[in-house]
Amino acid sequence: MAAVEDERALSHTGELLPPSLDEREKFVVPLRAIGARAILDFPDQVNFSACPVKYSTQKTLLVRNVGNWEARYCISTQRQSLFFQFAELEKASATVAIPKEHHRFVIGKKGEKLQDLKLKTATKMQIPRPDDPSNQIKISGTKEGIEKARHEILLISAEQDKRAVERLEVEKVYHPFIAGPYNKLVRELMQDTGTRIDIPPPSVNKTEIVFTGEKEQLAQAVARVKKIYEEKKKKTTAIAVEVKKSQHKYVIGPKGNSLQEILEKTGVSVEIPPTDSSSETLILRGEPEKLGQALTEVYAKANSFTVSSVSAPSWLHRFIIGKKGQNLAKITQQMVHIKFTGGEDNITLEGPTEDVHVAQEQIEAMVKELVENSFSISVPICKQFHKNIIGKGGANIKKIRKESNTKIDLPAKNSSSETIVITGKRANCEAARHRILAIQKELANSTEVEVSIPSKLHSSLIGAKGRFVCSIVKECGGVHIHFPTKGSGSDTVSIRGPAQGVEKAKKQLLHL
Repeated sequence: MAAVEDERALSHTGELLPPSLDEREKFVVPLRAIGARAILDFPDQVNFSACPVKYSTQKTLLVRNVGNWEARYCISTQRQSLFFQFAELEKASATVAIPKEHHRFVIGKKGEKLQDLKLKTATKMQIPRPDDPSNQIKISGTKEGIEKARHEILLISAEQDKRAVERLEVEKVYHPFIAGPYNKLVRELMQDTGTRIDIPPPSVNKTEIVFTGEKEQLAQAVARVKKIYEEKKKKTTAIAVEVKKSQHKYVIGPKGNSLQEILEKTGVSVEIPPTDSSSETLILRGEPEKLGQALTEVYAKANSFTVSSVSAPSWLHRFIIGKKGQNLAKITQQMVHIKFTGGEDNITLEGPTEDVHVAQEQIEAMVKELVENSFSISVPICKQFHKNIIGKGGANIKKIRKESNTKIDLPAKNSSSETIVITGKRANCEAARHRILAIQKELANSTEVEVSIPSKLHSSLIGAKGRFVCSIVKECGGVHIHFPTKGSGSDTVSIRGPAQGVEKAKKQLLHL
């Protein structure tokens, strides 16, 4: 057996020449060395739960490279309507500040703690180097992952803090009462006692609340939280109500504001099932005399949406949507779902009543403007006159377009079509049509003749600064008289314009 050592990391091939007993014979053994390579560990199947309209769903997946070489990967689906977006591509980021001396406890022995945190929260973390004075740890990943990572880092810091640390087990359903509406109550507690209070975010399935601070003040904070907890356990009760899954988002509101509003108004907490759950049951928890008011608020939020429609020709839909959806993006800044059905002259809007009314007015205004500006007239013009309508360098057509504020399309030169299409507002289209027809009428009544006059007389017929020829043009109704280029030797002078004027100009030139 032959052992070959090779420090090259990449795969390669080679040959082995073992020593031969006979100089006349040589044995060549081909070798193939497999170098370092990436091996990705990824689940064979990924299942996403049903997602409500206008909402997003996500699932954090762990992709591990168990090989010994770096890897870049991209995942796509068979259906073009689906798209996977991994947390590492979402570019969400946040920072958390803890004392510089606590950074090493976040890293752990040989970086094991940091790696464990990254895997546990599916985030990336950047910890400043020891010679960097910054105490900011940067976290990037999904919002849920960032919340988890931030919570874990603050817990590690609290454990290492010189101040006292205490953990209090509080049932998850009572966390909203301790935090208070919009987190006002917990902020007041922290300000009054000088104690840091870490309540796990709703997305983190933990029940313990962590207090960090001076022992005496910390004890006060813990006592006040315990008092709130015990009081709520005694005084509150819970009722279950059924609300359609599609209406849950209206009960939650933007960034959970509707839930906080209900809590502030009634002192009742509303528990919503996870988006990946099929349950339609909402739990209202609070003092019995307040539950009725809270229930009214919940139903008001759930039913604060409406369905409306706007009549719009299907050919206008793409203009309403706009390039890359720009127009639609402006309208859907409100929580309104807009549905376009192919082939139907109708647009459906669904969402909060006020937002739907605003979006409906915007779409109706767009439809009206598009219809007004989409009036079209087809004008048949003899092909031979198209060049005159265009003018030298497009001067005529540009002038008509600008002055009439219309879009004018002429057929291609190699086309047999004689139709010129004018698009815009009706009155503007009519004005442009009248001007184009006037050009054709003028050209149709014109004629052109050639007169032979000795070239030596041309200068005298033109006169100083064209005085003579200009007087003839004016007198003969604006005919066009063209003399050949000086020195060309040609005797031919062409006259073009209305038949009567051309004949009169011809007589005058010959007479002179």
